[in-house]
Amino acid sequence: MPSFLFAYAARHGHITLVRWTAAWTVLGIVLNRLNVSVIAFNWNAANRYVPSWMEVWVSLTIVTIGVLVFRWIVNRMPILVEHPKYRESH
Repeated sequence: MPSFLFAYAARHGHITLVRWTAAWTVLGIVLNRLNVSVIAFNWNAANRYVPSWMEVWVSLTIVTIGVLVFRWIVNRMPILVEHPKYRESH
């Protein structure tokens, strides 16, 4: 349902509704991850899992590469500014 509202709001320019649906979507994702990490795992177990430094390193590397690729695309393609060649077509 929120994706339908988001598409409707984006199409018709309702910025407040876009923000609300985006916030609800993020809240749903966070609650889902909390459900998996808090409820699904057995917190009473004696052996707790702690990721090794290599797992943390790989995770940070993947996130950093994603951010750098996004920045590269935004800075080199006309995403934030309108391309002068296509002004009349929009």
